[in-house]
Amino acid sequence: MGAIVETSIDNDAQQLLALLHLSSPALPIGAFAYSSGLESAIELGWVNTEAELQSWLDGMLSGLAHLDIPVLLRLCAARADNDTQQLQYWSDFLRANRESHELLFEDEQLALALVRLLKGQALDVSSLPTEPAFMAVYSLAAEHWGLNASWAALGYLWSWLENQLTVASKTIPLGQTSAQRLLIALKPALLAHFAVAQQLEDDQLGLSLLGQVHASCIHETQYSRLFRS
Repeated sequence: MGAIVETSIDNDAQQLLALLHLSSPALPIGAFAYSSGLESAIELGWVNTEAELQSWLDGMLSGLAHLDIPVLLRLCAARADNDTQQLQYWSDFLRANRESHELLFEDEQLALALVRLLKGQALDVSSLPTEPAFMAVYSLAAEHWGLNASWAALGYLWSWLENQLTVASKTIPLGQTSAQRLLIALKPALLAHFAVAQQLEDDQLGLSLLGQVHASCIHETQYSRLFRS
């Protein structure tokens, strides 16, 4: 019995370490350099308070739940089935849904950085789609580190949320205590949005967040900014 328990713990530990690795802000892909429109939303006065930030982030999580996360789940499934056609389709689908030059640029740069990281670990990246979306590369990284699709998706949502709060901490500014309070407050929303993402059919994917798109477009010419455009 002891050996069985130890094996179970070992498997769980490997999943946990893979999750921490892939979702770590220390992962050298430069995600910290982008605000995904939040910096402009703050500059425009749309997001000034903790309550307004919570509302903004909840809306953004809904967007991820209707696009990035369900596509990630499909990419992971296609990778498990070795279905190159589906890998290419969903990667292209995701890129086509980037509604501003800045959002597409962010996706492309994150994808390139993660590809460089994986190549640096001597990982064969030949199975990636042509011009892969970031999530296509992320699904390969998850597979490489033995992380199942659900954990990979939750890890991405958590790292995205932490990054957005880092943006807010530098630009509102938002104190560390407030940031932690928001992380705790948004945990139920994160799980609820993930549950939605798991249930969506193919023809239900895609959600346009006009406020984010507007802010992203403005950010490209914003006079003073901390984050990349």
